[in-house]
Amino acid sequence: MSRSSLLILGLALLGACTEPATTGTMSARNAQAAAIKAPASEHKDLATLHAATARFQRYEVAKDANYTFLFMNMCMVDQSAAKLGGMGYHYVNPDLLDDQLDVARPEALLYEPEPNGRLRLVAVEYVIPADLWTQANPPELFGQQLVLNSFNLWALHVWAWENNPSGLYASWNPRVNCDDAR
Repeated sequence: MSRSSLLILGLALLGACTEPATTGTMSARNAQAAAIKAPASEHKDLATLHAATARFQRYEVAKDANYTFLFMNMCMVDQSAAKLGGMGYHYVNPDLLDDQLDVARPEALLYEPEPNGRLRLVAVEYVIPADLWTQANPPELFGQQLVLNSFNLWALHVWAWENNPSGLYASWNPRVNCDDAR
């Protein structure tokens, strides 16, 4: 295990011994509680995801890693009567749009706009264009089947950086909004 992976794991374990964060981001305690309910393979995959995407907390770093395509050019919130929450801005790495899924390399990073104009990483999205998927069954990751969405993409959201009361893999997060979108 690399030094950075050990450091992240150590910080997560240390954080699990303190009170939960009050900022709305997923605290170590919430992550630990979710992990206890998850199978060991899912726990390992979530740890891999956290380690691989921690550096993208600053959008500038994600941009340098080619997460540059702003999907839909808008901050996404649920417009239905149910008002299920938001997703934020979707920044996609076009080089990753193929028929493969890699836990450590999500196709999209989701950012919520903050009042100061900065973007805050809240989730990742794994995507396979439908026309590239040739298997009979939907693609799977984290023990979850990806869902074919209205954009003709197999997709799975993982709320790795913002606690989601609707569930770790829900499409919308009621704690995410676009109030500060510019």
